[in-house]
Formats: sequence, structure tokens, C-alpha cells
Amino acid sequence: MASAQKARVSPQVGQSMPVAFFSVQSVTVGASGGWYKTLTINTAVVKTKPDKYAIMATRSRRLEDVSGVSFMSESNSPVNGAAQPALAGESDPAALPARRAYLLISLVVVICYANALDCRFAQDDVFVVTVNPVIRDLPRIYRAFAQPYWGVGYEEVSTYRPAVNVSLALNYAVHGLHPLGYHLVNLVIHALNCCLLYGLVQSYTRRSRVALFTALLFAAHPAHVEAVTQVVGRTELLAACFGFLSWHAYLRAGDNPRRRWTAWAAFAAAMYAKESAITLIGVIGLAELCAGRLRTRAAWRRAALNASGFLLVAASYIVVRWLVNGRFGVHGDQTYFEGDAWLTRVLTMSQGFVEYFRLLVFPYKLCAFYDFSFFPKVATVTPRVAAALLLIAAVLGVSVWAWRRQPLIAFAILMFFVSISLVSNIIVPTGLVIAERVLYTPSISICLLGGLGLATLYERRPAGKAAAVALCLALLSLMAWRAITRNPDWTDNEAYSRALLRDAPGNPKSWMAMARVYEDSGDAAAAEAALRQAIAVGAHRAAPRTALGQLYMRLGRLAEAEALFRMAIEGNPLGWQTYFSLANALARQGRATEALEWYEAGKRRYLPPGDVLAAVAAGFYRSGHYAEACAIYEDALRRNPAQGAAWAGYGLALLRLDRLGDAQAALEQAVALNADLADAWMNLGSVYGRQGDYAKARRAFAASLCIDSASAEARANLRLATELAFSRYE
Repeated sequence: MASAQKARVSPQVGQSMPVAFFSVQSVTVGASGGWYKTLTINTAVVKTKPDKYAIMATRSRRLEDVSGVSFMSESNSPVNGAAQPALAGESDPAALPARRAYLLISLVVVICYANALDCRFAQDDVFVVTVNPVIRDLPRIYRAFAQPYWGVGYEEVSTYRPAVNVSLALNYAVHGLHPLGYHLVNLVIHALNCCLLYGLVQSYTRRSRVALFTALLFAAHPAHVEAVTQVVGRTELLAACFGFLSWHAYLRAGDNPRRRWTAWAAFAAAMYAKESAITLIGVIGLAELCAGRLRTRAAWRRAALNASGFLLVAASYIVVRWLVNGRFGVHGDQTYFEGDAWLTRVLTMSQGFVEYFRLLVFPYKLCAFYDFSFFPKVATVTPRVAAALLLIAAVLGVSVWAWRRQPLIAFAILMFFVSISLVSNIIVPTGLVIAERVLYTPSISICLLGGLGLATLYERRPAGKAAAVALCLALLSLMAWRAITRNPDWTDNEAYSRALLRDAPGNPKSWMAMARVYEDSGDAAAAEAALRQAIAVGAHRAAPRTALGQLYMRLGRLAEAEALFRMAIEGNPLGWQTYFSLANALARQGRATEALEWYEAGKRRYLPPGDVLAAVAAGFYRSGHYAEACAIYEDALRRNPAQGAAWAGYGLALLRLDRLGDAQAALEQAVALNADLADAWMNLGSVYGRQGDYAKARRAFAASLCIDSASAEARANLRLATELAFSRYE
């Protein structure tokens, strides 16, 4: 109908037309209600002469000029049905073909991240990949949906991202523990995200140049290095990927139930990759408003139906997350704003938003970990906070000004605030102050603004095309250089720690990371010096004191460790880890009663992972308190029954109590869970030997010797078991 009307009034306003009679009707020139140059007029055919008619035009709605930007064509208007993504050729016959655009985008990704394939596992990668038992059992990967992202016992972090563990399990099934495969998958997902973003921008703007420039800037932005190069950054990549797929399905859904369900399913996958994907609901709603696609009751009804599905998915995720983690938010000990007023979070994070703006616009100085050494926690308006609030207000003011004049600019600005909201510490306290990885999706804002600017320059004649291409190449070159030079900082723990110390020498985490590197290399003195420096530079000294105390524990300096643990608890009573470390130190000194008191005090605050409890049990065992050790091992195994090392320790404690049957069962369970436990095989052989089963003892000692060929004890026991086994036949 709309195309027919357009054909009948194709002469320009005021032009004479052949004799015809028309009723009063509405005609739209350009794209209806989109981010385009639109002029909606009321036309009435009035007879002025017997053989001539003229069209009198009056402006009835608004004139929008956004340099040709349009969310949709007239045929895609809500009044004509569901909006469908436009094809580049429909409005831009000179556009680069989509296949070539995808190849160009992928080429930029490869240039920026090829050297990331040389990286190994660093920091959280080690925990999430190398020691994560869930990803090693693909047939039972469904267990990932029944436990926190970091594993059983880490509910305090309150992360629930089973989709990421599924992807890592697939990686492990193909690549084992070879890092190349994991980094390659991250690179491929990033390239796919860039191509999906290209399609989204083109669907809304109908300008392939805006889409291409936006996707190229997104592909190369250096703030993405943490998300792309670090394996654990896959949470951001998958959330964005499934979110973009959901958005594409939403745009094509219309009244098609199958596509609507596809959009909801993809959104669910995004949320199960990372909880911040819930902001996609707000981003899509913002896009629909800015595009002017919600101007009819039918459009609102369709939007309400789609939104109801998204909201139900989000609600179901929140319920499941609550059931698995026992809480929705992060444990107080894991946040930077525990107990602080909401106003304190707002004032402090105003400085954080300014840092985010800097990272988006000028991402030269990058850092792997941000804390209050970058900007202070404040409860009142300081000059720095006042300046930050003014800048944020100015940015929001531009979006208000552009809402009707330049809707694309308004969307680009506001979508940053919507997409960053959940991790901003404004809504709820989180486990970070700011982080570069969380900018992965919000950075679309600056890329979209840059893409619009470059496309507008490109379309200026005659020199605009060359200037836009030159400027784009210059920007991409600078971005690629920064990404390429940043990637090696994630090579391994040592590279990460040295880079962190270089970028944030005032951050205690920097010195704590270096201390681990020194200790791993056998330099305990350097590790101690680094931890003392961490205590000196930090405003909150509980964590480095606990770390130094744990170092002293490993060095056997138990009294010094005890003193540090007590100071750490005094400084941070919520730090449950220190309670168990203190209990361990006291147990190893033979002060079992006092150790049990601190152990129970820690359990009242938080029931930690099983390996933490097992470490305390080992402390009791080392001091000869075998019954107490058995009781705590039982706590550890109730917490996580899949711990082979805990079963081994439990079996040894039972063996000391002469409970041979129970010890046999525990040690058999230990080697069933982890066949590489040489000590467990050794102790199991001892149990079999004491039971008189020398053939089984011989096999157990042989298994221990295969794992640890240098063990003289295993060799001697194997010889003895062999002699005893054969002596029966003499």
C-alpha cells in the first residue's frame, strides 16, 4: 500500500499533476520514522483549474536530518509489518559487497591478534582451564549447570556462566591443555562478533559504510585485548556473540514464532555466558525508541510480546543462579564497596566513568587490574568528582540534544551507559572497580560514533573519500599497533605480573602477583620483599598480610604467620580465608583446641571450597591430631566429593587410626578420581599389605613407582610386596 501511494504522488510538492481525485492521505518522503532525513506531510488534492491540480503540503510531524542515517526503509516501517534488515544494495548500490566486508573485517582481526596465539595460560586462565575438572568430562558437562563458574565452593564470587564451561569443555576435548586452540577460538569468536555487528549496524542505518567503519574500529580497539587474548575473556565474547545473534533474530522475527523463540534462546545462551547480557533488553529497547519504530499500537504490542520473552528468560536465569550460588550478589569480602552507602558508590564511580571514557577514546595506557590507586574512594564531592560529574552530565546532555536531531548519536551515547550499568557498581556492588574487559560490548558506542563520522566524511565530494580512507587507515594502524604490543602481556603469569607492576606500581595486587612469580622460581626472599611492598603501598592491607602469612606457612615460620593472620583479621573481619589460614597455623603448632575455634568461626562466615578445608585438615594431621583431621576432611568431602587429593589425605588419616577398611575405601576413591596421585597409590599399597593382600599391594606400589620413578620408598615396598606375594607359593 505504501509503495502504491508513493508512486501516485511521485511528483514533488507543488508540481502540477494530471486530473485525478484523491482523498486526504498521509505521505512519507524518505524512511518512515527512522534515523533518516524524513518529512511527513499531509497531502490534499485541491482543484484550482478545470485541467490542473496542485498539491498543498503542510508539515505535520518533524524534519530529521541525520546525514542520511536511517534505521529502516519505508517498506520496513512498523505499520507495514515487522521490521526486516535492509540489504546494502537496496540503498547503497556502490557499497562494498558483504562477503568482501567480512573478509576485510576478519583480516583486521587477524592482524591485531595473530601474536596472541603465542600466549599460554595466564592468571585466571590457569584456574578456569588447567585445574578445572568440569571441562575434562564432556559427557557429563551438564554438571556445569549445577555449580558456580569457578567451581564448587566459590559461590562467594557469585558468578554462574555454564555456557563458557561448555565451550571450554569442547576446547579440551579437541585440544587438551594446548593453549593455541583456546586462543584461536577466542579470535574466531571476536571476528564473528565484528561481522555480526556489521550486520546489525547496516540493518538499522541502511548505510554499509557506517557499518563497515564501525566494525573495523570494533575489530581493532585495544581495550578488547583483555577480553580476546585472555582465555577467561571468553565470557565477554560469548555473551556478545549470543546477544548479537539474539538481536538479529529479533529484527527478523516479526510475527514469526520460530524466529521469536530463536531470539529468546540466543538471549538465554548470552545470559548463561555472562550475567551482564541482561542489559541487551535495554539496548534493544533503546534502539527501537531511537529508530522511531514504536509509534503505533501494533508496534508496541509486538514489542511487548518480544520483551515478555526476554524478561522471562532473564527471570529464570536469576532464579537458577540464586539456587546454585545461594545468593544473587557478590559476597561482601569480594567487593570494593561492602558497607558503603549508595552515594559513595556513585561519587566514586563517577571517576571510574571518566576512566572508561579515556579508555574508549585514547586507549594507550592499559592495565590488567584497576583499584583505588587509580582514583580514590570518596563519600563527598571533591573537585575531581565535581569535574567528573560535569563531564558525565555534558555527555548525557549531548544525547538529549541529539535525541530528535541526531538519533544515531543519541543511541551511541546512551547504549554505553545502558550496557555498562550492571558492572558499574551503581546498581549493585561488584567484584571489580573498573576493568577493560567489561568494555567489550559498551565500546560499540565509540566505534559507532567513529564509524558515522568516517562515513559522513567519505561521502563528501570530492576529497572526502580519500580523507576518510586515510583517517581510517591511520586509526586502524594505531589501534593495531597498541593491540599487538599489548598481547604479549598475557603470555603467562610472569609476563602478566611484570606488566601489571609496570602499569600499576601503586596497586598491591601488582606486588602480590610478582611475589607468586618469585616464589615459583624458588626465590622466597624476593617473594617476601614483594609482599612487604604490597603491604606498604596498599590502603587495605589484609590481603597482602594474609598472602605473606601463607608464604611463612610454606617456609615453616608458623609464629610469624600467626601474627600476620591475626592482624589481617583485625583489619578485615569479613575475610573468611584468613580464619582458615589461622586455624591451619595453630593446628600445625599443636594448638588443636584454639585451631578448632578459629575453624568454626570461619565456617560461620562462609563455607569455603573443599581444598581450603582440606588444607586445614592437613595441618591437624601434621601435628598428630588424626581424629580432628578426619572430621575436617569429611567437611571438605561433603563440600566437594570430587577431590582426589582430599580423599587421599582422608585415607591416610584413617590409616593412622588403624581404620583399614575405611582407609581402603577412601584411597581407592582417591585414585579413581585422580590416578596420578603417587602417594595415594603408596598408601593404598600399605593398606593392602597390612590386610595381607600382597598381590594388590604389589600392583599399587608399581602404580606409585610408575608415577614417581625416583621414589626409593615405593621401590622398596614393591620389592617387599613381591617377596611376600611369592613366599605364599613356597
